[in-house]
Amino acid sequence: MAERVTNPRDTESALDWQLERVGSAAWQDWTLKFQRMAFGYAHDSGWHDSADALRWLDQHALLHEGAAPRGALVWYQAADWVRVACSLGSGQVIGPLPRGEIGVARLVELSTDYVWSEPHFPFAH
Repeated sequence: MAERVTNPRDTESALDWQLERVGSAAWQDWTLKFQRMAFGYAHDSGWHDSADALRWLDQHALLHEGAAPRGALVWYQAADWVRVACSLGSGQVIGPLPRGEIGVARLVELSTDYVWSEPHFPFAH
């Protein structure tokens, strides 16, 4: 297993931050920004969007298949957009959902085509 990434905000605090925002529609098209901020980074991730981040992670062999562990970033496609959410474990994710608001959903209801990565933001600060 890969070494855990250290972020300004630990996994449980990042998940708490996200849970406090359930129901908000303020992050509708900002799935990557939402996750970056959840893990404690105030400034840009260095990636243009979620698709750009996914390409970078793929090029650096940082993507995994299978069940995403709690706190992992889950990358999936919905409505022709690459989106990212955070795993709560047991097949559930949290983040800006395709329908517009922050929420908790079963990953299989969002997409059957997904990969996951550690919450890695190599260019954020």
